[in-house]
Amino acid sequence: MTLRTAPNLWPMLLALLGAFILAMPQPARAQAAPGDDAIVYTVRKGDTLISLARAYMIREADWPQVQRLNRIGDPHRLKVASQIALPVRLLKSRPATATVAAFRGVAQVAAAGQPSRPVTMGQALGEGARISTGPASSVSLALTDGSVITLPSNSALRIARLRKLLITDSIDYDLALESGSVRSRVTPFRNRDDRFRLRNPIAVSAVRGTDFRTHYDAATATARAELIEGGIGLTTGEVAKETRLAPEFGAVIGKTGGIAVEPLLPAPVVTAGSGVQRAPALTFAVNAVPGAAAYRLLIARDSGFVDIVDAIDAARPDFTLAALPNGNYFARFTAIATSGLEGLPGTVAFRRRLATATQGAVAAEEGYVFRWTGSGEGVRRYRFQLRSADSPVFIVDEAGLAGSSIVLSDLPPGRYLWRVGTTTHSAEETDTEWSQFESFALDE
Repeated sequence: MTLRTAPNLWPMLLALLGAFILAMPQPARAQAAPGDDAIVYTVRKGDTLISLARAYMIREADWPQVQRLNRIGDPHRLKVASQIALPVRLLKSRPATATVAAFRGVAQVAAAGQPSRPVTMGQALGEGARISTGPASSVSLALTDGSVITLPSNSALRIARLRKLLITDSIDYDLALESGSVRSRVTPFRNRDDRFRLRNPIAVSAVRGTDFRTHYDAATATARAELIEGGIGLTTGEVAKETRLAPEFGAVIGKTGGIAVEPLLPAPVVTAGSGVQRAPALTFAVNAVPGAAAYRLLIARDSGFVDIVDAIDAARPDFTLAALPNGNYFARFTAIATSGLEGLPGTVAFRRRLATATQGAVAAEEGYVFRWTGSGEGVRRYRFQLRSADSPVFIVDEAGLAGSSIVLSDLPPGRYLWRVGTTTHSAEETDTEWSQFESFALDE
């Protein structure tokens, strides 16, 4: 027996079938919102679009947008373990902060709509803040999740978004580099929905737990990115086709959005400057790196290079610093390619111990005065030693001196050698340095 249906009933049957399919619970397809500005949520038992909107959306009435985006038939019936895309702009969040961890030179911050002011240690910055640095300056910001971003000289960055999404407890950071450079050391993601984007006017770097550098030259409208470790995805232009960088590779991004990828130059090997630096001028040298057009030196008080104290660029693989206070430091060297990409870093530790400066002995009414000048932070104590030029035995050996001179009387004629040891007591260590022997002649 054959079932026949009047021709005018087919449109009605097809419409009923379509409505039935839409009403059935089905796995929601997690489609990206415009600009891929969405997170993917996995449905749990008891979830409905209305309950999710009530708990996690800024406006409960916006749940139909999620329904349309994910083509969900029944907002009350979501299949457990299915995934739905949620536009970030609709979701509740709590603010995160960027705290000034270190700075040097001229570093300014302007809150949204406010004039620029000098940054202060420990200052908390939020969304809308614009941070800038002048010549011979830098600033490091510690983010809530433990990530650190550092702006070197002549750079400007705006905090576009800095928050945590309540629905997934995931970070949502968006930083905009307006000019100059920024180094990012991003804490490895603990949540699959963590989002960290660093953008400039021509490219966006999507970060996946990494150590990388980004540069933007406003004059030429070109950018560069250098990946030390981890992973980043670069997108340019309106068509967001992602280019993934492998560790130890860099990319040069032209004004039209073209991306040229090349391996980073290797880390220079330090040949001079590690250990103890006692001379008034500090000197460092590294081996020449094939393909390098220039070299860069950073000096910091910490191995993470948050607290940077100096930065030098040089055409040759050697560096000279005029002065640096006594202390323990780290030096980081990189080679810069002809493309402008900065290579892999090589780091060494060194100690700055400026030798005690001595002055010539002079005659006084009470005898002969020996003077010296110590340096360095902490409590200093001196030890004065004097011996005859033809004997290794010390005639005078005075320890624990707090002053910077000693007077000796009744010295017999002869030629003498003397020196001063400086012991510096600080919270980190106790260190002793000796001056070179000075000659002193006493005639009859």
